[in-house]
Amino acid sequence: MKKLFALFMALLLLAGCGQRQEGQSSAPEEPNLSSTPDQTLDCRILFCMDDSLLLTQIVDGEETGDLIVLPHQGLGMEDQQQQAMQSDQLQPGMQVQITFDGCFLETYPCQLSGAHALRVTGDSQTLLPFYLEQVAELYQTDEGLNGDIQKIALDLSGLGNLSRQEKEALRYLIECTYQKETFFSSYQELCDQGIIDPEYPQYEDGIILTLSSKDETDKSFRFSAMKWRSGLGAVGYQDAQAKMQNGKWEGEIENWFIS
Repeated sequence: MKKLFALFMALLLLAGCGQRQEGQSSAPEEPNLSSTPDQTLDCRILFCMDDSLLLTQIVDGEETGDLIVLPHQGLGMEDQQQQAMQSDQLQPGMQVQITFDGCFLETYPCQLSGAHALRVTGDSQTLLPFYLEQVAELYQTDEGLNGDIQKIALDLSGLGNLSRQEKEALRYLIECTYQKETFFSSYQELCDQGIIDPEYPQYEDGIILTLSSKDETDKSFRFSAMKWRSGLGAVGYQDAQAKMQNGKWEGEIENWFIS
C-alpha cells in the first residue's frame, strides 16, 4: 500500500512539473468536495427519557416506521415561536422537526446520524405515559407473582386508545425498565403454542400483563388491567375510570381483585 501511495504522489508531481514547463505557473485546481446537505425529519415525541427522546416518524400526518431514540446532548432546541428551549420543556405528544445529516443508524430503536437541531411544530396528546404508570403499579402489586420470571407477555389487543407505534413503545419501555424479555401475546396464543397447558394453567417462567380500554372520549375512558401467572395467581381491576384533569390523565381505581 505504501508503494502504491508513493507511486501515486510521484505521478501527481510529474503532472505538475509538466504543466509548469508549458508555461502554466498556477497549481492544479483542487476537486470540489461538497458535503451532504442537512435533511429534516418530522416526528412525534412518544416518551421523554432522562437523556433522550423516544420518537416515531410522521409522514403525511400519519405515524409510520420504527421507533427512534434521539439523545438530548448537542441538540439546539426551539419552540413553536422559534424561541430557545431546554430539554425539560419537551413533552410526550409534541410534534417536532429534527435536522440531521440524512443517515439512519441500523440499531433498534433507530438512531439519526448528525442530529443537531430540534424545532417544535405542533402538539397532541399521548396516553403512553399514563399506561406506563398503570403497568408499574400492576407490576408492584402482589410482587410474589413476579418471582423468578424471565418473560413478560403483553396483551394489548383490547387497548383502543394507543397507536401501533405507541404500543411498541410501551413494550420497549417495559422491557428496558424490568429487564425481562417482553413480547406481544395473549393467554390463548400461549396455549396454542404449547407454552401454557390449559388443563393446568400456569406460566412457569413469565407473567401476562393485559390492558384494555372502552368508552373512549377526549376527556375520559374506562380501562382494565390484569397480571396473570396461573389459574390461582392473578391480580387486577376492571372498569377503572380515567379522566383528563389539569392537562394530565388521572386514573381512579376502586376495586382490585386477587386470586
